[in-house]
Amino acid sequence: MPHRNAAPRSAHSLSVTGALAVCTVMLLAMAPAEAAPDAPAVFPLTGDAVAPNGAWSWFEDERAIVDDSDPANTLLLVSCVTAAADRNDPAAGDVVLLWRNLDTGEAGAVELRDRLQQDDHNSAALWMRPDGRYVAAYAAHHAEPKCYCRISSRPHDPTQWGPEQTIDVAARATYSNLHFLGDDAGGAGRLYNFTRTDNFDPNVHWSDDGGDTWQVGGKLLTSGDSGDRPYVKYASDGRRIHFIATEQHPRDFDNSVFHGYVEGGRLHDSFGRVVDEDVTDGAAAPPAALTPVLAAGTRVQEHDARRLWTVDLVLDAAGAPVAVLTGRADGSVDDHRFYYARFDGQAWRVHELAHAGGYLYGRERDYTGLAAIDPNDVNTVYVSTKLDPRSGNATPHYELYRGVTSDGGASWSWTAITSDSPVDNLRPIVPAWSGDETALLWLRGRYRSYTDWDTQVVGLLNP
Repeated sequence: MPHRNAAPRSAHSLSVTGALAVCTVMLLAMAPAEAAPDAPAVFPLTGDAVAPNGAWSWFEDERAIVDDSDPANTLLLVSCVTAAADRNDPAAGDVVLLWRNLDTGEAGAVELRDRLQQDDHNSAALWMRPDGRYVAAYAAHHAEPKCYCRISSRPHDPTQWGPEQTIDVAARATYSNLHFLGDDAGGAGRLYNFTRTDNFDPNVHWSDDGGDTWQVGGKLLTSGDSGDRPYVKYASDGRRIHFIATEQHPRDFDNSVFHGYVEGGRLHDSFGRVVDEDVTDGAAAPPAALTPVLAAGTRVQEHDARRLWTVDLVLDAAGAPVAVLTGRADGSVDDHRFYYARFDGQAWRVHELAHAGGYLYGRERDYTGLAAIDPNDVNTVYVSTKLDPRSGNATPHYELYRGVTSDGGASWSWTAITSDSPVDNLRPIVPAWSGDETALLWLRGRYRSYTDWDTQVVGLLNP
């Protein structure tokens, strides 16, 4: 594979030596256990002065993109937030854009926003415009009624960015999700940003000029009062924006998960029935008006799936949605399961994927290691768990595994991506990439809460 060969990095870029020093002995201890000498090597994306570490939540999309417009200079971009033990440290709460040339090995980091807030909810959503310039959108976590946007200065150059725009929204904001529909706005194309603002619902602001200017006022869904926040995951193919959503947070409610899509500015259920004529106005339907993916209490593999949560969503080659969910088996906070769901045009088919185990920390008893579907092959899923899916045995730390199915998710074959790790491997993501290559990204280190972490952003090509 050509992208496995990495030339030396430039002087201004992240060095392997520097990254290992910042990680102390973590990467050195990990490397021999992870891969045979002929296997692809894990590469660090953090570890320099700009990004000493990094983390992300899983409700900003796309957090990572691959720009392969130049086959000789394929660029990987990913956003994260930095942390420091002392909140007055200059490295606390920066929104950072990490980049790596997958052909040359050159890499670097750019600070998009200095000390916005030490909170992993604030990583930026990324999108590449038709002219090759990048858009980054982000917001603080429930701190102010503002969202922010920056656009790169030159096409296909992640190192230089224009000034920050401030978008005034109706209420305190969090999360950013950038998705573009080319047929909207009379065929000129419309860029949507779905954010949680008014009533803690997924609201909408949009741009008809690639992010240069924004309009505010839409709402995708609504659920009760401000305590009843839907959690939404999105995926798009340029024609439709698909999403899966809960009614509330699983700690507060026995959630089901529902699916719908946006096309032509209208909201549809899985079967194409129009649920809302205009997602750019202030009125919205509840999640339960859409098509159920998995209903709370459904019997799955001899247990009841309870308090479900959205994890990942991609579209297959035909544009049909494929999702991963988590839930509590029989309501137990110590026994979470991953579920794999596919829509076949007639119904949602759901199977248990793997055991996700307990929770990351006590305050959030539904936080798991998470999972990612390969957008190029929806029969491949990467999971983070402390229970080896091959044997069911517990491991000291969260490890990554690749699962492959040939029967729509009814059965899985598993391969370990990491093993014998001295720290956790969490929150895998796989950005869309044309062709047959795969970039797997994840957080490696110690994650104590959504405001406290010491994790490195690392990657692996063609695992």
